[in-house]
Amino acid sequence: MNTTSIDFRFLIEQDSNPLIVFDHKGHIRYLNDAAEILLGYADVRKLFQIALDNAPQDFGSRTRRMELQFHQLSFYAINVAYNSEEWLALRLYYRPKGTEETRIDSSRLQETDLNLLLEMSIGIFKMEYDRPLKLLTDRDIPPLLTDQNLLSRLLRQTLESFRESSRVEISLTMALGEYTMIDGKRIPLLRLSVRGDSRDRRADRQIGEMADPIGIIGTLEEKRILLDIPFLQ
Repeated sequence: MNTTSIDFRFLIEQDSNPLIVFDHKGHIRYLNDAAEILLGYADVRKLFQIALDNAPQDFGSRTRRMELQFHQLSFYAINVAYNSEEWLALRLYYRPKGTEETRIDSSRLQETDLNLLLEMSIGIFKMEYDRPLKLLTDRDIPPLLTDQNLLSRLLRQTLESFRESSRVEISLTMALGEYTMIDGKRIPLLRLSVRGDSRDRRADRQIGEMADPIGIIGTLEEKRILLDIPFLQ
């Protein structure tokens, strides 16, 4: 079989499992799209040490079952490979989400432009917030089905908890390789991250109560809120 016409780099970049290639000093030489997401949660030095500790004795590769958890990202195995003293590759294999099934009232679902809804919520927030706010989103995300009113309230309450932060950073991307189970179907996830240098946690229970009915998985940290939003279509 002639493989010269296959774009292997494209295939690697589209892989939902993170792949990182380090040099011998632990500096990153290459990472795919999924690894870029992982680095938002994991320390590079820790990942390099994991690769060193589990590398094969000689050139080649070694796969090990290993439970790793970086915030809400779960992995069940790794592969470490090299055929040169100059680089070392680490691949992590996601443990899929969704062992618990959620049911959603379909009568309340409306087609919703999440980017537009987010921008409207930010606009309301900025009426009383005049400090730096950075927004990074994937503009190509198509409309999804959700309870628009409840999601709007959830977004506004999430932002409100950062009212006293000196800065706010917001990102919206696809959660590559992850899904949730809704009404017996595997549904991919969108990930909304809101981060600041401080956060009021008094409304955390309310945020959770608004997230649950629409299948959103909330991770409420000291200085960040992550919302994994079902990409229903």
